[in-house]
Amino acid sequence: MNSFDNAIHYGPNDAGASMLSISLVVLSILVGSWLFGALYGFISNSLSGKGNKRDDS
Repeated sequence: MNSFDNAIHYGPNDAGASMLSISLVVLSILVGSWLFGALYGFISNSLSGKGNKRDDS
């Protein structure tokens, strides 16, 4: 009988995921989504600004 129990001997850090790598992934997802939203807003404002300019003179 095998006395090695996988549930006891393996923990969450046995896959190589450290706190630093997890925090870098979360931070990059947040920054990436913010950059995507900023780029989308910039492109949307620049495209809508071309057709909706008013001449107040």
